Amino acid sequence: MTWFFIALGAPFLWALVNISDKYLVDKYSTGHHGSGGLVLFSSLIGIIVSGLIAIFVSGVWSISILDKILLIFAGFLTIIWFITYLYTLEIEEISAVVPWFLMIPIFGYILGYFILGETLTTHQLIGSAITMLGVFFISIDFVGEKRRIKIKPALYMIFSSMMVAVVGVIFKFVTIEGNFWVSSFWEYLGMGIVGIFIFLFIPKFRKEFMYMNKKGGIKIFILNIVSESVSTIAHFLTNFAILLAPVTMVYLVGSFQPAILLFLTIIGTKFFPHIVEESLHHKVLIPKAIAIIIIIAGSIFLFI
Repeated sequence: MTWFFIALGAPFLWALVNISDKYLVDKYSTGHHGSGGLVLFSSLIGIIVSGLIAIFVSGVWSISILDKILLIFAGFLTIIWFITYLYTLEIEEISAVVPWFLMIPIFGYILGYFILGETLTTHQLIGSAITMLGVFFISIDFVGEKRRIKIKPALYMIFSSMMVAVVGVIFKFVTIEGNFWVSSFWEYLGMGIVGIFIFLFIPKFRKEFMYMNKKGGIKIFILNIVSESVSTIAHFLTNFAILLAPVTMVYLVGSFQPAILLFLTIIGTKFFPHIVEESLHHKVLIPKAIAIIIIIAGSIFLFI
């Protein structure tokens, strides 16, 4: 169960990052799909992380060319899912966005089964199904006369979740008999390479990056550095846990993230509305609370 406690640290850290992302998108983006500044911050941090790993870890160049390509590709996919996640934050409340990441275990199970040969017991499959029921329940819009699933956010987040699962499976496939830090070096180098490419060849993202820095100044720089550092630690925790347990089981631990996030957003709305603001109407909160209870119940069922 050591892997469980390692993986459990990630949901809390990512909940904090989610709030930071929403704040930055709302306050410093340039408008519709204007979060290119955050994308560049997140990708360029890969250069710093990979550089630090190279300084303190020996043998980062010793893996095969194929493994290097796969891990760099994983870094590329990390930026892709982050872009679609930020797009969703621009059109949806954060507490309705994050639960969609619980689609990751479904894709993780499918990929883990076919690529890594991982399987789950009947007991674990039932727990997973309960968790997924909660995910779909939280995606329903209960405000207004008609109940409807918000299609656009759903499609964005399903795609993001699939990319996250692919990244996790690639990392485990390469690293299961290798060195964790060496694989991390190449994955973050891939993110950094994508960041450089975006900065040089995608003017829209470069403009938004410059706008965010100009508008926010040192404040935005420090907040981004702190946020990306916390995100990096959470990413390391998840990747390390993936090496110790089936991919889908590790991602299911993330089912606690929506509950943590809902609690933090309620506190933030009450006391720090300038940072995060969510609807506290009972028609919004009660369905979310029920969905989160279902999600947690499914997770607990996995381990009893």
